[in-house]
Amino acid sequence: MSGRLVTAIFASALPARLKPYAAACASFAADDGTRIFPTVGTLARMLGKSERSTQRALTALREAGVLVVETEATRYRPTRYRLDVAALPHPSDPTQILLFPQAAPSKSGAKTRTVASFPQFPQGSTAMGDVGVTPGVTWVSPDPSGDPSRTNQRTARGRARDKGEYQKTGTRN
Repeated sequence: MSGRLVTAIFASALPARLKPYAAACASFAADDGTRIFPTVGTLARMLGKSERSTQRALTALREAGVLVVETEATRYRPTRYRLDVAALPHPSDPTQILLFPQAAPSKSGAKTRTVASFPQFPQGSTAMGDVGVTPGVTWVSPDPSGDPSRTNQRTARGRARDKGEYQKTGTRN
């Protein structure tokens, strides 16, 4: 395992979703970044991800030039990679897309402070929609006939059964 490579990966401007995959590959590498040959299944189990998402991440790392294929996979051997540290994007590189443009330093060099603004909603409404008065809840009898006395009889019968006055169905004496 190369701690130097893992540190370089996490210090880079690599997209956050790809950093764990690159760091997992670096944990298999020699100190010079060579001899990386874990299987996709091994990386997926190591990171707790699916094999398909691991394949997509490895493809993205290959397209970015971070992982370079040394030997293609054969029937009995996985693909052998090497990690190209020089291809890792640097945070100070001006061609990098900023994830949080409000955190970028101004071009004039003056320190500016950005105040976060939140959307304002009209009175009585929220982002979820209009907020009105909840209509009152009316008591509905569980008995389809609507007779509350029948409901009370059932409740009394249930209480008597719980006390043992009536035999429960399916029980042995």
